[in-house]
Amino acid sequence: MCMSFFFCTFAPELEYMKKLLLIIVAVWTSVVSMAGVNDLLWDYSAAAPTKNPDNGLSYLAAVNDGEGVKNGLKGIKLNSSGWCSFTKSPIAGVLRLTFGPRTGMNKASLAVYVYSGEEEKAVSLIGTTCETRTLRTMVVPLTAEQNHIYITRQAETEIVLQKIEFVAGSAEQPAPCEEDEENLRFYSNTMPVDSFPVNTAFFLRALREANKTGDKTIYLPNGVYDLGEMALTAIEANNISIIGESMNGVIIRNAPDYRFESINKSATLRIAKRVEGTYLQNLTIQNALDYYKDDNGRAVALWDQGTKTICKNVRLLSYQDTYYSDCPGGLKYFENCEIHGTVDFICGDGNVYFKNCLLYCEKRSKDGSGSDALTASGAAKEDKGYVFEHCRVQSECPVVSLGRSWKCSPKCVFLHTILDFSAGVFELRSKDISRWTTKGMMALPERLGEYNTMDAEGRVVSPETNEVEFTLKGETKRMNTILSHYEIRVRCMGARSNQQNQ
Repeated sequence: MCMSFFFCTFAPELEYMKKLLLIIVAVWTSVVSMAGVNDLLWDYSAAAPTKNPDNGLSYLAAVNDGEGVKNGLKGIKLNSSGWCSFTKSPIAGVLRLTFGPRTGMNKASLAVYVYSGEEEKAVSLIGTTCETRTLRTMVVPLTAEQNHIYITRQAETEIVLQKIEFVAGSAEQPAPCEEDEENLRFYSNTMPVDSFPVNTAFFLRALREANKTGDKTIYLPNGVYDLGEMALTAIEANNISIIGESMNGVIIRNAPDYRFESINKSATLRIAKRVEGTYLQNLTIQNALDYYKDDNGRAVALWDQGTKTICKNVRLLSYQDTYYSDCPGGLKYFENCEIHGTVDFICGDGNVYFKNCLLYCEKRSKDGSGSDALTASGAAKEDKGYVFEHCRVQSECPVVSLGRSWKCSPKCVFLHTILDFSAGVFELRSKDISRWTTKGMMALPERLGEYNTMDAEGRVVSPETNEVEFTLKGETKRMNTILSHYEIRVRCMGARSNQQNQ
């Protein structure tokens, strides 16, 4: 009776005290977490992370490399479209980031942004790390208000972010950046050439003289002009012509250490910035970096930073980023050329016209699996982008994309293209490919299209329509990638009108 009376009398008070206790525990837990040394800690040195774990971490992709593959690192992958974001407690401290380059000795560096609101695009740069070629931990100070964090790469190399740690209340500041030792061998006009093979030394001496004044022609007899591991052999003056005896007989090649894969460090031949009137004919340019070793990456054969470039009967051999057009507004013309590659092997900006060229897709991987992408347009707003007319596509890869969006205002069209299955049968469709890659890297396409695509027998194989929904970070853009005869005529008339006005 007494016990029953006790519960009847004090039950409301007990319920109140129970709720109060829960509130006290919650507040205490919050205070402890805010004052802790490691408020946030994600350590992926042992295994790759799972998607969206606790504490709000979000990221695009993860890697779980085995030993001897890439760098054997595990963690979040940051490439051209990779990112990581999370929310921390509203307290000051430092962000400790452990990261390194995924491929060998390339420099890696991170940029840290903060969201200025709920809008994902409203971000401001608040700090960067030093560059490193090894796995290293660096810090970025954060204020209490900087609690919506966004991390991406700063350098154009693939990076693995292995550990993210927030240290509350620390006065630790970033250490001064130290210069990493540069192990790459780059071309210069003053370098000694006697150590090269005789014919290579002849070519380098002739190029050195041509670079002094411009308006020179270099004739090359059949032979291999082996530059070894040296990269970025440069044409640095206007109106230099390099003419070989034959396309297959004259081979200018380099073979950089596979650890130094890069779009802007590995190139066999480079046309320097703002150089005009380069003419290349009857030769092969080959970047022989070992692409299939450790699933490697970018190795440019021709890096074209100039304008009014003409290539005739030129063969470009590599795998990823074989030809890199890198001059907004630049003019380039290719005729009767061959370009070989796998991923984005024609990439960049400018106004580039390809006529009667062979686009050859090599195997994406050692076992032959995967898919290739012919182009990656990063055309500037004023650029016309890439135009291919009466070109032929052959492939050893089973799935091929006509191209994907890279950055800026991507534009690329194929006119009267021949799909030639003599090197292997391939499809233009897969999960993320509807003749074109549906996922953008840093931009949605401005114009991607084709007209009158045929097989080797001349039968039209392009569909009447190809409605594609392109996507990028939640944004979408629908486009019919099949051009009409009317669209071709209007574009051609517009081009002629512009030429007359110029």
